[in-house]
Amino acid sequence: MPSKKTSKTDQKKNNLSSWKKGKISLKEVSQNNLKGFDLDLPQGKLIVVTGPSGSGKSSLAFQTLYAEGQRRYIETFSPYTRQFFDRMDKPMVKEVHGIPPSIAIEQGNNIRTTRSTVGTLTGINDYLKILFAHTADAFCPNCDEPIVQVNPEKVIQFALDNLCDRSVFICFEIPVPKEIEINDFFKFLSSQGYLRVVIEKQIYRTDEPEAFNGNINASYVHIIQDRIKLSKSKKNRSRLFEAIETSFVLGKGKIQIVEQDFKKIWSFSKALRCDKCDISIKGASAGLFSFNNPIGACPECRGFGRTLGIDLMKALPDQDLSLREGVVKPFQGERGAECQQDLIACAKIRGVDIDSPFRKLSTKDKEWVLYGEKGDPEANWEIGLWYGVQGFFSWLERKAYKMHVRVFLSRYRSYTTCPSCRGSRLKPDALNFKIVGLNLPELWRLPIKEFLRIWNSQSADECFHNKERDRTVHIMWEEVHSRLQYLNRVGLGYLTLDRSARSLSGGEMQRVHLTTCLGASLVNTLFVLDEPSIGLHPRDTDQLIDVMRDLRDAGNTVLVVEHEESVIRASDQLVDIGPGRGEDGGELVYQGPVKSSKNPSESLTLDYLSGIKVIEVPEKRRTIRKTNCLKIRGAKENNLKDIDVDIPLGVFTCVTGVSGSGKSTLVHNILYRNLMKIRGEITDESPGVVKTINGHNNIGQIVLVDQSPLSKNPRSTPVVYVGAFEFIRKLFSEIPEVKDAGHLPGYFSFNSGVGRCGRCWGNGYEKVEMQFLSDIYVKCSECEGKRYSPQVLEFKLRGKSIHQILELTVDSAITFFKSLDDKKAEKVAISLEHLTEVGLGYLRLGQPLNTLSGGESQRIKLVGHLLKKRSQKVQKNAKGDLLLFDEPTTGLHFDDINVLLKVFHKLVDHGHSVLVIEHNSDVINCSDYVIDLGPEGGEEGGQIISVGTPEEIRKNRKSYTGKFLTQVATNPGKRKPKPKADKNTKALSDNHEMITIRGARENNLKNISLSIPHEKFTVVTGLSGSGKSTLAFDILFAEGQRRFLDSMSAYARQFVQQMERPDVDQVDGLPPTVAIEQRVSRGGGKSTVSTVTEIYHFLRLLYAKVGTQFCPKCNVPVEKQSHTSILTSVENILKNGNAKLLAPLVRGRKGFHTDTAEWALRQGIKKLVVNGSIVKSEGFIKLERYKEHSIDAIVAEFKKGQKSKTISEAIERAIQLGKGTAKLLKTNGEQIILSTEMSCPGCGQAFEELDPRLFSYNSPHGWCPECRGYGYVPTFKPDYERHDSVVSAELEEEMKMAKAKNVEKELCLSCNGSRINAVARNVRINEISIDCLSDLSVDDAIKRIEKLKFEGVQKIISRDITKEIYQRLTFLSEVGLGYLGLNRSATTLSGGESQRIRLAAQLGSNLRGVLYVLDEPTIGLHPRDNDKLLETLSKLRDQGNSLVVVEHDDSTILKSDHLIDLGPGAGNKGGEVVYEGQLKIDEKKSLKQTKSPTVTAFSKKVKHPIRGSRRKLPKIASGGWIEVKGASINNLNNLDVRIPIGRLTVLSGVSGSGKSSLMRGILKPAFDSTASKNTKTTIKKWTSIKGEKNFVAAYEVDQSPIGKTSRSTPATYVKVFDEIRKLFSTVPESRIRGYDAGHFSFNTAGGRCDTCGGNGQIKLEMNFLPTTWVQCEECKGARYNPATLEIFLNGKNISDVMNMSISEACEFFKTYPRIITTLELLRDTGLGYLSLGQPSTTLSGGEAQRIKLVAEIRKGQGRAKSAIMKGKTRNNANLYLIEEPTIGLHQNDVINLIEVLHALVDEGHTVVVIEHNLNIMAEADYIIDMGPEAGPKGGKIIAKGAPEKVLSSKKSRTARFLKETLTF
Repeated sequence: MPSKKTSKTDQKKNNLSSWKKGKISLKEVSQNNLKGFDLDLPQGKLIVVTGPSGSGKSSLAFQTLYAEGQRRYIETFSPYTRQFFDRMDKPMVKEVHGIPPSIAIEQGNNIRTTRSTVGTLTGINDYLKILFAHTADAFCPNCDEPIVQVNPEKVIQFALDNLCDRSVFICFEIPVPKEIEINDFFKFLSSQGYLRVVIEKQIYRTDEPEAFNGNINASYVHIIQDRIKLSKSKKNRSRLFEAIETSFVLGKGKIQIVEQDFKKIWSFSKALRCDKCDISIKGASAGLFSFNNPIGACPECRGFGRTLGIDLMKALPDQDLSLREGVVKPFQGERGAECQQDLIACAKIRGVDIDSPFRKLSTKDKEWVLYGEKGDPEANWEIGLWYGVQGFFSWLERKAYKMHVRVFLSRYRSYTTCPSCRGSRLKPDALNFKIVGLNLPELWRLPIKEFLRIWNSQSADECFHNKERDRTVHIMWEEVHSRLQYLNRVGLGYLTLDRSARSLSGGEMQRVHLTTCLGASLVNTLFVLDEPSIGLHPRDTDQLIDVMRDLRDAGNTVLVVEHEESVIRASDQLVDIGPGRGEDGGELVYQGPVKSSKNPSESLTLDYLSGIKVIEVPEKRRTIRKTNCLKIRGAKENNLKDIDVDIPLGVFTCVTGVSGSGKSTLVHNILYRNLMKIRGEITDESPGVVKTINGHNNIGQIVLVDQSPLSKNPRSTPVVYVGAFEFIRKLFSEIPEVKDAGHLPGYFSFNSGVGRCGRCWGNGYEKVEMQFLSDIYVKCSECEGKRYSPQVLEFKLRGKSIHQILELTVDSAITFFKSLDDKKAEKVAISLEHLTEVGLGYLRLGQPLNTLSGGESQRIKLVGHLLKKRSQKVQKNAKGDLLLFDEPTTGLHFDDINVLLKVFHKLVDHGHSVLVIEHNSDVINCSDYVIDLGPEGGEEGGQIISVGTPEEIRKNRKSYTGKFLTQVATNPGKRKPKPKADKNTKALSDNHEMITIRGARENNLKNISLSIPHEKFTVVTGLSGSGKSTLAFDILFAEGQRRFLDSMSAYARQFVQQMERPDVDQVDGLPPTVAIEQRVSRGGGKSTVSTVTEIYHFLRLLYAKVGTQFCPKCNVPVEKQSHTSILTSVENILKNGNAKLLAPLVRGRKGFHTDTAEWALRQGIKKLVVNGSIVKSEGFIKLERYKEHSIDAIVAEFKKGQKSKTISEAIERAIQLGKGTAKLLKTNGEQIILSTEMSCPGCGQAFEELDPRLFSYNSPHGWCPECRGYGYVPTFKPDYERHDSVVSAELEEEMKMAKAKNVEKELCLSCNGSRINAVARNVRINEISIDCLSDLSVDDAIKRIEKLKFEGVQKIISRDITKEIYQRLTFLSEVGLGYLGLNRSATTLSGGESQRIRLAAQLGSNLRGVLYVLDEPTIGLHPRDNDKLLETLSKLRDQGNSLVVVEHDDSTILKSDHLIDLGPGAGNKGGEVVYEGQLKIDEKKSLKQTKSPTVTAFSKKVKHPIRGSRRKLPKIASGGWIEVKGASINNLNNLDVRIPIGRLTVLSGVSGSGKSSLMRGILKPAFDSTASKNTKTTIKKWTSIKGEKNFVAAYEVDQSPIGKTSRSTPATYVKVFDEIRKLFSTVPESRIRGYDAGHFSFNTAGGRCDTCGGNGQIKLEMNFLPTTWVQCEECKGARYNPATLEIFLNGKNISDVMNMSISEACEFFKTYPRIITTLELLRDTGLGYLSLGQPSTTLSGGEAQRIKLVAEIRKGQGRAKSAIMKGKTRNNANLYLIEEPTIGLHQNDVINLIEVLHALVDEGHTVVVIEHNLNIMAEADYIIDMGPEAGPKGGKIIAKGAPEKVLSSKKSRTARFLKETLTF
C-alpha cells in the first residue's frame, strides 16, 4: 500500500535504517507523473513493476532507479570515458540510498554495425576463440588430412618404434654464408661448439678444415649433435631426448634423423606441416579466430563478411529450377552458353544431380556450383575443371573496361558475401582448425539448439574432457555451454551465432542481452528489464522466469517492468503503480507479495489476478467464409517450408506460434510486402518468396501497425497527430479580434509562424548543455513554457487561450469542444474520441509524443489509421481494409488489452479484417480464427501446425498454443510458473558471501585459488614482485569492470578500451569494480588541485550558466543592446567597406553537425562559416565527431554603404537565429560581436554568450594572452615556424613549462597569476569571480559554496552543479586535504597528496555493492593521517562495499578483516598464496609453520638501530653541517635548518607539513644554483646556504617515471646494458664479423630485427578495428635478427641475457665488476625478480623509483671516483635527496633498503630521506620533524635530533608512533 506521511526526522531515520538493512531506499520520487511517494525495495529479489500504460512504471524503473544507479557508477570512470556513455538525467527524487550499479536490459536495438553478432554480444565468440587456440585439431587446407605438431616425445616414439637397434645421427641444419672461405667457415663452426659437420654425405671435424678439399655447393650443411645406437633403455632414452631437444633449439624448430650410411633422412619440424603436400600452416592463436582482431579478420572484407561486389544469389533468381533448366541466369544468354555446357558436363562427372531443383541440392554441391573446384578458376578452366559461377564473373571483371560488360555486371552487384572468405569473416588460416569435425565459421552457422546438441555429444565430451586437457579447456567449454543453454532457455534456440545483431528484433535483442548479463556472472548489480516476455510464446515464458531467477540467485537485484501474468506471479515482490493513467496515475497503489483477494482493491493488477475483473471471451465467433480468403501458396521465405495457408477476411485472425516459428516472416515478408508489390507500392525490403497470393482483390487498403517508433520530435503531439490541431487553429482564427488583427490560422502554430515564442521557437523549454553532466531542459524564461508569444495568448476561445487548450486532457477537451456549436469543434471532438476509445483519454493535447510509453505510442498509431475511415460502417459492396498488427499488446496492462480488444472487434464489425501476430492468451482466445505455426523455432519451424477457432486449436495435441489455451480455459486467473529447481542453490549462495578465484595464472601467479569475502576490508600483501598487483588489478579489477562493460550497450563499449580477459579459469561472485591506483599522473604545468579533482570543470560550468558578466573597463553589469544601437554600429562599419552578417549556430560543440547544416538549408541559409572556413549548406560533409566545432550561418553579405532597411531586416533575422547574438565579419577577418543580450552600457563593448571555454586556461578562448594560462611568464615563446601546426608548437611549450624549474618562471603581471583573461575574471556569482574562488583553500571554498544563493531558473540550473562541487570539496576535506589551495599546481603536490586527491575524487559516487581496488593508499601518509584514511575506508566498507587493498603498511594490515599474503619470494619465486584469512599472530607457531614473510615480520619485530648504535652527530661549530637560512616557499616561512654531513637524515611530519617543499623547493635548487655558472635567472627562495662545498653533486630521487616506451628497460636506465653490449662485442665471433657494441642495441639499426624495429612486437592496424600489438613473427619477440642471436657469451645470446632476472644476471656476470656492482645494488633494493629487459612502462611506481635510486647512486659513485682520479682527494662525497623510497616495499625489502642507505653513508655520502615508514625513521642518525599540521599551519620544525630525542617532543605528531617502534 502507499507509504504513509511521516515527519522529516522519522523519514530520514527510516531511509537510513532501510539502507543499512540491505534495501534500496527512495524518498519523494517525483519523476514525470510520479506523485512524490517513498519506496523501499529489497535487494537480491525479483521485483515486478506493473500498472496501466502511462501510469509511471518506466519513470520509476528506468528514469529513476536505473538512471541513478548507472550515473553513480559511470562517474567513477574518467571524464574522457564518461562523455561517450549515454548521459543519464538526474532523476527527480529527493534521496536515493543503498543503490548498487545498474544495468538496463531494454527492448531496443540500436546496433548499426554488421560487425556485431549474437556470438560477440553474448561473449561466446571470446570463449570459442580461446578453445580453438587450445584444443582445435589442425588439418591440411589441400588434402584435408590431420596435421600433428611434433615435439621431442613424438620424435623419440617414432625413432624407437621404427629405428630401434640401429645407429643414427641426430642432426640439424645451419645455413652456409655466401662467399665464405672454408677455413673461416670451419673456424666459425668450431667457435660455436660444433664438433662434426656433414658435407655431401661425408663427416668432417670442424677443428680439421684441411681435411675438406673443394667448395660447399649446398646452401645448408648438417651439424651432428649426437650419434646414437637406439635402444629402449632408460639411459639411452634420456640421451636421445637431450640430443633431440638441443637440436630443435639450435636448428630453429627443425631436426633430421639420418642413417649412418646417409641413405635415409627423416625430417621433423615443430611447425604445423603436412608431409604429404609439403606445406606448413600458421599456428593457432586466440587472435586468429576473431574477426574483430587484425590477426584473424579477412583482409578483403576486414571481418565484415560482406563486400560490395557480385551477388551470386542474383545470378540464381529462381532456385526451384535445376542446372539443366538454367538456374544460373547469366549462362542462358549468348555470352554464357559455353559456361552452361561446362557446368552440365562437369556436374555429370562429379555426380551432381542436374535435374533436381537447385534448392534441394546439398550444401557442398551448391558451393561447388557457385565457387567451383579448389584452386585458381583460370587454371581450372584450362584443364577442364569447373571454375564456378564466381569464376565466370571474375573473368568478366577483367573485361570491365568495355561498357556493355560494365552494364551487364551492374545487374548483379550489391553488398554480398565476401568472395575471399565466403562470409566466414576470417582469414583462410583460421579454417585449417576444427573441433568435433567443424571449423569455427561452421559452428557459428549452426542454430543454437543444434550447436548445443553437438556440444553435449560424445565426441565433444571426448575432446574437451580428456584427462590430458588443462583446466582452462574445461572452464571454456562450460562457459560456452552455459551461454548456449541460456539462449536456448529464453526461446532463442533458432538463432545462429553469426546472426547479425542489427537484424534482431527488440525482444530478441533484450533476451540476448539478458543471457550476456547472466554469462558475465556479476553480483551486487541492479538489473532493470523492460518487458522481457515480449515476443515470447507462453511455452518459453517459464524458462525466461528461470533465467531471471538465476540472475537473482547469483546475488543481484532484478527489477522487471512487466504485464505478463506468469512473470508477475513468479515475482518475490510486486510494485503496482496507478490507479489510472497519466496524471491519474503515478501513485504507489500496492507493494508486497502477489496475493489474491475476493474484494476489489485500488490495484487493477490484483483485481485481474484475483479474477474480480476478467477479459470476456466472445459468446459467439464470426463465421469463416472460405470464398472470402487470402490464399497464400508456396511460401518459402526464411524458414517457411513451402507452406500453403488461407487467411479469412472480415474476421479477427491471430497468427501465433513459438518464437522463431515464422510468424513475422509470414505476415511481414510474405503477405504485406507481396501485397504492396502487387499494388505497385514500394517497401523498404524485398518481398518474400511465394508462388501466389490470391484473394487480394477483396480488400481495400492494407495497413501495417508495427512496433516502429512514432516520433523523435518533441513538437509532435497527440492533437497534431490525430489532425485536430488544424481545426483548433481555424477556430481561433475565426475569433473576431483575430480577424480584425488580420491573423491567419498559421499564427497559432507553435511549429512555425510569428505567433510562437521567439526565444524557444515554440518548444516551451530550452536545452541547457551541461558538458560534464546530463543536459537539462528548463522552461523558457520568456514564454514560461507556454510556447507562444504574449500577443497570441491574449486571444481566447470561450475563455481559454491556445496554451490552455493544449493543457487539457483528451477527455476534458472532448467535453469542451462539444459545448461549442461549430462544425470545426465537432470535427475536433470526433478526432479526439478515437483516443478515448483506445484508452488514451488521460493524455494532454500538447504532450510531446516522444515522452509516451511504448503502449501509448502504438495505440496512437492505431488511432491514426482509424481516423481515415471514421466511425461509419462499410457499405455492403465496399471493400474492407486489412489491418496488420505486430504484437499490439506490447506494453499493455490487462485493462489496456480489454480496451484494445473492443477496438479490434469494432473494426471487424465495420467490415474490416484484423490480422494480429500475438502470443497473449487473452487476445488468442478472443479471436475468430487462429493460425498456429511451429512446431519449434528456426529450421524446425515454418510449418502450419493447426488452424481454426481457439476451441479447435485446443484439441490439437501437437500445438503448444493449444496446451496453454486449455490451461487458461480450465484455470482462469491461475497461470502460475513452474517452481525453479534448486540444484545450484549452494553454489549461488556462495556468490553472496565470497568472490572466488580459481586457477589464476596471470603473470607470475602459480595457478592459485582463493576466496575474498564480500563487504569486508581485504588486504593483499607480500614481497615486492610477488604478484599482488596482478591479483588485485589484472584479475579482480580488470575482470570486474570488463564484465560490467560487457553487460552495457554495444554502443557504449566501443568507446572504452576493452580489457583483455586475464589468464584465470574462473572468477565468481565478482561485483562491478572501481580502481584507485597508485600510478597517478600529476598532469602538466597547467594542472592544479581543482582540475585534477574536476572541481574546476564544474566551476567553469557554473559560471558559464549562472554567472553575470561585468565590463572589465567600467566594472558594471553588461546590458542588452537595442536593435537601433546595433543598426547604427553596423552602418558605421559599412561606411569603410563590405562585411558579412553571421548568426552563431554552434559554439565549440562536438558532433557530426549534419543536422545543423540540413536545418540551415531549410531556413534558406546557403552558406556557413565552419571553423573559420566558408562551406555550402547543400552537400555538407559531416565533421569529425569528437572534435569541437563552431558553425555560423551567413545571413547576409553587405556592400559598402548599403541601405538601412535591408540591413535592419537581416540583423533581426540573424539575432533571432543566433538567439540574441550575431557577428559582423569584416573583410580583414576581424569579427564584431552584435548582441541584444550582452553589451556594456558605458563603453558599448559587446560580449559573447558565456561558455565554459571562456574560463579554461587550457584554451585560447579563456587563457591570459600574456602567460597563455600558466600564471607565470615563460622565458621562451613557442616557435610556430618550426612546427607544422599551432597545436604542436603549444604542446612543445607546455612540455618545456612542465619541466621548467622555479628559476625560469616569473609571475604574470597581466593576470597576477590567475591564468585567465580579463573578460573571464570579470564574470561574477554573488560578487566573487572564478579566479578569486580558486584562490581559496578547500575548507574556505566549502564555506563559500554553502553561502551561494540562487533564485528562479538559476536555482534549477545550479542545483546539480553546486552539489557536484560541494561533494568533491567535502571529500578532499575528509581525507585531510582541506588545507590545499584549489589553484595549487599539481606538480608541487607530494605523493601522498596526489594519491588522496585521486581517492577523494572516486569516493564521491555513494555506491553500494561495489568492489573498490586500491593500490597502497597509505603512500605518503603520516601514521596520524593514515588512521584518518583507514576510518574513511571503513566507512566505505560499512556502506555495503567490498575493499581489496594492496598494502604493506602495518596498521592497514592489522585493520583488515581478511589478509592474503603472496610469496614466498618475488618474481618466479612468488605467485603463491602463503597466508589467507584473518591475521592471527602466534610467535612460536608462526615462525615454525608459515612460509608467509608478512606473518614472520609481525611475529618477529625488528630492533632498532639494526647495527646496535647510531653515528655520532658532528659538533655545531665543526663545519660538519649543511646550513640553510631564510627558506621561504609554499608554507615554509623564513625557516632555518641544519642537516648533518655524512649522516642519514630523515625528514618526517604530517602530510603537507612542508617536507617536499624543503627538499625539492629549497635543498635541490640551492645546490643546483651553487653548481651552475649562470645564476642571474635564479629566483632564490632562501637567504643563504653553507656546507655545499663538501659535495661533488646533489642527486634527487623522486617518484617520476623512468621511461614512457617499451624501449626503456631497467638495464638501459641504469646503463648496465652499455657494458653488456661492450662485453658481447669482445666475443671472438663478434670480432670476426666486425660487430661493435652498437650492433647489440635494439634501439638502432644493424643488429636489431628489421621487421619489428627492435620492439619484439608489431603494431597491427586495420580500419574499423582496434590497434593490436602481436609478437613479431620474424624474431619471436627476441628483438634481434638471426645473425646477432648467433653470438653467444657463455652459452647465452643477447636476447637470453635480457630475459634473465636481475638475480640470475648477478650469478651470470659475477666475474665482471663493471656489471655486477650495479646488478647487486638492484638486487639489494628488492628488485632481483625483475628481468633486465622488462619494459619500463610495466613497472610499478616503487620499482621505478628504486631503479632510479640505483642509477643515481652509480652516477654519484662515478663522479666521486672521477674526482679522486683527477687528484681531488677532498670533498668527494655526494648528497642524496630521496623521496619516500619505501613505496611498494614489504617490510623484508625495507630492511634491505636500510642496509643500502647505511652503506651509502658509510662510503662518506650524506643521505636525506623524506619518509613516513617508522622503520626508516628508527634507523636515522638525525630526524627533522615538521609540522605541527599541514598547509598554513605547518612549515615549522617541531623537533630535531636523534630519534630518542624526538620522542620527548610533546608537539611532534610523529613522536607517539616512533615511540611504539623504538620501545619494542
